[in-house]
Amino acid sequence: MELMNRFCPRILSACFVLILFMAPVANGQDMIEHPLTDLDGFQAPADNWRIVGAIEADRHGVADIQTTDGDGILLNMPSDGARENLFTMWEHGDIELSFEFMMPKGSNSGVYLQGRYEIQLFDSWGVPNPTYSDAGGIYQRWDPARNEGERGYQGHPPSMNVSRAPGLWQDFYILFQAPRFDAEGRKVSNAKMVKVAQNGVVIHENVELTGPTRAAGFSDEQALAPIMIQGDHGPVALRNIRYNLHLPAAAEDEKPPRFVPAIHVEPTSEAEVIRGFVNHDGAKKTRTISVGDPDGVHYVMDSAQGAVLYAWKGRFIETTDMWHSRGTQQLAVPRGSVLTFSGRPAVARLESDSIVWPDSMGADYVFKGYDLDADSRPSFHYTMSDVTITDRLLPGDNGRQLEREIVVSGDDSGSSEIWVLVAAATTISEGDDGVFRMEGNTYYLELLDSGGGEAIIRALDEGEELLVPVSLSDGSATVRYALIW
Repeated sequence: MELMNRFCPRILSACFVLILFMAPVANGQDMIEHPLTDLDGFQAPADNWRIVGAIEADRHGVADIQTTDGDGILLNMPSDGARENLFTMWEHGDIELSFEFMMPKGSNSGVYLQGRYEIQLFDSWGVPNPTYSDAGGIYQRWDPARNEGERGYQGHPPSMNVSRAPGLWQDFYILFQAPRFDAEGRKVSNAKMVKVAQNGVVIHENVELTGPTRAAGFSDEQALAPIMIQGDHGPVALRNIRYNLHLPAAAEDEKPPRFVPAIHVEPTSEAEVIRGFVNHDGAKKTRTISVGDPDGVHYVMDSAQGAVLYAWKGRFIETTDMWHSRGTQQLAVPRGSVLTFSGRPAVARLESDSIVWPDSMGADYVFKGYDLDADSRPSFHYTMSDVTITDRLLPGDNGRQLEREIVVSGDDSGSSEIWVLVAAATTISEGDDGVFRMEGNTYYLELLDSGGGEAIIRALDEGEELLVPVSLSDGSATVRYALIW
């Protein structure tokens, strides 16, 4: 078996297009927070709307939601007797809007700018080719006077599906420009979705809206009107609703736009493996390996630490700054909705479970390279003193999750115990189903094989760690887990 420990000059499927480098996705400075201590900020809320303090929405059960008393979360639970839409007390023209939402499996809702122009909220987890009716879509307009098959028109799908699993918090950032009217009230310019970003990824830019979308709260167009949240379809929760009643000004330090040929790498029939530099936690990592999979789930491995830095879905990677004129930063940039991990080594020896996990591998760590399977998916190999480690990541559940398998082999006679760091996060909690909720329901982690050890969650000064001890009494041990989002 030949291991690859240098750049392999394979032909990559690079897409050369002309793009405009834009300002950051979100401004979000000095935004007004809509209070969710009660429903006073909404017009005549029906009984399907209430305020709660915490929520769990099942990714397997349709309309299955568990709540805890408190405040901070707006919840819609429609029933046969109450399924009304909800309107804000305040009205808006141009607006900068952000919010988070969560819904159970199979649910459906929407947020209507000015009560008229819908951004769809939907359980679109794993949908390969999203349409206007999927999460992030700008819903179609509807004209019953048109011919059959033509009544729905001007729907706009998101540029890619970056939706997360049911029961996880997702976020939207929207810049909306209201329609303009002259002194006589005639419309002189259409409404426009200037920018819509879902989970940190821009999915719409400069989309003109010629009129209200289907099921809007109003059929006309106005300069000022309230936000409407759809309440007659399915359960949905929202929190951290923030807004500015104007569009943000460009940052003073924003660099002037420039046109360059963008280089996008996308896997087709087999995985793409790219070695290069990646930014992580404010530092440039110079020994990283980015792996893109045709199933649409990708990751970055730091070969200097045996650590996964990022995982994401959607499109793979942009290498413009690596390959265009040998750019100053020479960085590869993920193109989808990214999960960020601690970057700490996955395997270490600890004298006890109270010892601090090392920030980096010791002098006895040696990266031995990687080999590729028939689909060009790599297995990484390294040694740590008297043990060898094989680390492999594969897509699972039709690209809905990323499964990691760490095999530790060698001598178990050392004075300290071998542990696997499964995850480090701000918060880690185990659900009734045995699946861990990470970062306040930002993603799930399912421990598939603990290698014979019992997983523990230990508290840190900042955050928590999920650790598994492994025994090499049989010569090797395997730890497997799935990242689900």
